[in-house]
Amino acid sequence: MEQTPFHSYIVKVASRCNINCTYCFIYNHDDTRWQRQPRLISNETVAQLCRRMIEHCTTFGKTDVQFILHGGEPLLGGLKHLRQIVSVVEQAFAETDIRCKLAIQSNGLLFTEQIGDFLLEKQINLGISLDGPPEVNDQFRKHFNGKGTSRELETRLRLLAERPYNAIFSGFLAVINPDTDPIATYDYLAQFNPYGMDFLLPYDNWDRRPLGKENADSTVYGDWLIRLFDYWFELDRPRHIKMFHSYMRVLLGGTSTLESIGLSPVDLIVIETNGEIEAVDSLKASFNGATELGYSIFEHSFDEVLDHVNVQARQIGADALCDQCRRCPVVDYCGGGYVPNRYSARNGFNNPSIYCRDLEKMIRHMHQRLSSQLNHDYSHETDLATATI
Repeated sequence: MEQTPFHSYIVKVASRCNINCTYCFIYNHDDTRWQRQPRLISNETVAQLCRRMIEHCTTFGKTDVQFILHGGEPLLGGLKHLRQIVSVVEQAFAETDIRCKLAIQSNGLLFTEQIGDFLLEKQINLGISLDGPPEVNDQFRKHFNGKGTSRELETRLRLLAERPYNAIFSGFLAVINPDTDPIATYDYLAQFNPYGMDFLLPYDNWDRRPLGKENADSTVYGDWLIRLFDYWFELDRPRHIKMFHSYMRVLLGGTSTLESIGLSPVDLIVIETNGEIEAVDSLKASFNGATELGYSIFEHSFDEVLDHVNVQARQIGADALCDQCRRCPVVDYCGGGYVPNRYSARNGFNNPSIYCRDLEKMIRHMHQRLSSQLNHDYSHETDLATATI
């Protein structure tokens, strides 16, 4: 098979967090291996990672990559640790023709003007995890003492919403709660002037059912997203929502920009604070050890990692899906749903997504709206308006 080189490196620069989100797939599900990780990534590990990234780029002739500082909470080491990481990365790539773009995904509570000034200087974008208004966000995103995080975070968000820091504010990641109002959630997030926002289905599965999905045929998440899409689609100047843009791209014959949508090869990989190379970290919501590949940047190249069966499974499209998904007329668009959401102890990942009905309903609705808007049929070989699963 033709291999797709890694482009996005999700680097766990901190293995601990300063808050205790009850739904967190790292600390509050089945995987416990974070406990043996160094609290912060070392300069030596970052330097070795960069050597491996450059080596991999050279093999495949790549001229750009993305280095995403992740956690835990990536700002847990403060400005000093952040400066060290960026300095090592800059030095490593300075003598190459490879462009390494850095970005950070954070809960935002440790953001300061000093960190903002540094990110501006280095042109490093910052994304914030926030689920919506305080009454929504504080249900799950809590301090260790059980108190909500929203009011404290809002003071940081007001900094990010204004110049000059708005220039590095890439936007929000929000986990969907189907009991909430999607329009109120969008409007609340939009008031902080983000470039965009995205909405995540909870990383639950067939054994640990999501809220509102005791019946797998329920479409509460699809209904939530349809309400949001219709509102967003009619706005004069909507914020960028990556999920909607990706679905529209694949419905119109293009490729997705998200690993959880469509059948395009996945080109991201995770590196832990000790240098272990792992599969996408959201798999930790499935079972203990689900992300383990058995590789380390100190002993293995990323070229070798591409040959791992679990990595190849993310690059072979529909061939990696269960029979039901392969027969489905919307599989080219949903891609079988996100891998963690397919899991059951009985069948492993050989299931449709627990959100199968939600995704189907949303995709058909989006297709109908797009076809009506553009007065053109983009259904390709299958009529999505009449096809059934």
